[in-house]
Amino acid sequence: MRIVTSIERRPRQYLIAGSICFFSFLLFYGVTSRGKLQASDEASVFASGVSLATRGNLAIDDLRWLQKHSVLGAEAPDGHLYTKYFPGNVLAVALVYKLTARPNDQPYVWVHEVATSITGAKWAMRVDAFWGALGMTALLLALRAYFDWRTAILTVVSIGLCSDWWYQSRGLYSETGAGSFVIASLCFAVYGKPYGSSSMVACSILFRPTTLLALPFWGKTMWGKNFKALSSAGIIVAAVAGLGIFNWLRFGSLLNFGYGGVDRFEFSGSSILQGLSGLLLSPGRSVFVYSPILLLALPGAFLFMKKETALTTACLVTVISYALALSSWRGWHGGLAWGARSLLPIVPVLGFLAAPILDYVWRNKWLASASLLLAIAGFGIQVLALLRDPTHVLLDNVTTGKVEFVDTMYSVRSSWLALQIGMLQQWQPCDLDSDTLRHLFTNCSD
Repeated sequence: MRIVTSIERRPRQYLIAGSICFFSFLLFYGVTSRGKLQASDEASVFASGVSLATRGNLAIDDLRWLQKHSVLGAEAPDGHLYTKYFPGNVLAVALVYKLTARPNDQPYVWVHEVATSITGAKWAMRVDAFWGALGMTALLLALRAYFDWRTAILTVVSIGLCSDWWYQSRGLYSETGAGSFVIASLCFAVYGKPYGSSSMVACSILFRPTTLLALPFWGKTMWGKNFKALSSAGIIVAAVAGLGIFNWLRFGSLLNFGYGGVDRFEFSGSSILQGLSGLLLSPGRSVFVYSPILLLALPGAFLFMKKETALTTACLVTVISYALALSSWRGWHGGLAWGARSLLPIVPVLGFLAAPILDYVWRNKWLASASLLLAIAGFGIQVLALLRDPTHVLLDNVTTGKVEFVDTMYSVRSSWLALQIGMLQQWQPCDLDSDTLRHLFTNCSD
């Protein structure tokens, strides 16, 4: 409880540090953001948000042409097409688009027009930069409860720049928002705030319902609290009810999320063992391949267990249960999403567990060298993804028959990462996968 007292005595210091962290990452993620729709998943969420902002409904009938090629959702009894995704980023896109769209602006076109304002579209497609910055700020404040500023900052920089968190914060997938609220729930748990922790879990499930598995963080806050604190569970119940209402408005059913189709890249029946080995060990999808700095979480959890048994247990239960849940899903690999997208919501939690090892780098040169190598490798992978859109690299190889999709996961030589490295031979500045950087440093047209 030492740092709780410190925060109470010096709230301005933490407010300033948190603000600097948030705005620094927001600027960094915003500048490096793709600023464009990359996949059908993003297109359907974006179109839903724009539809809500401009027409007051969630229908995405304008994307029926895409529904024929990639399952976006399902047609409801009212005859309209609705996305299969969740309300978190849909509402965020709607709000940002509503605030930034220009009446007489040019339309944003993604094969077919999906937004009437290109200005509003550019800002709305950067909402994950906000969530990414929020997640790193929550991680910083959570770490400060146990470590000094230099270790907390080192950990946040390592996770924010040297893990898959950076890449995903450049796009429009829902996992970034889910992960930011999961780590925020852990942050409130660190400081024993049940209402704050339950509120963050509630927000996270509006992005990915599977983050309900972060309930152990709220459970940790209930340790030693009186019966009255149980009322904080009502916030989570309200969020679950909100999801049900969201489904009812679209499909007329509380439990229908619109997942009625099968993606053409999904396996017909994968086992939990196959999914788990893919998420953790495969050369093309392993979270430790795309975010090698997270390997430090394994010994870090052991060290943290000695200091904070209950909190570490909550972290491990959340991480393990989430990994098992995703492993049982036939689309555990995330389809056409670069990196370990499926496990992104628990990446900041793994970063939190890695901190005890990073705390030792100041005293052990060998550990410092190993940590530095892992960080450099992770940073290099993120830069590699910034040099050219990984989805284009994958499709260029898979659709032409050069590589089988399954090999991009299990073959070292044909893994997605290997394909991305191979594209360096033909790389041009115009390939930069950032709308802002491309305009700043090249004369290339979109």
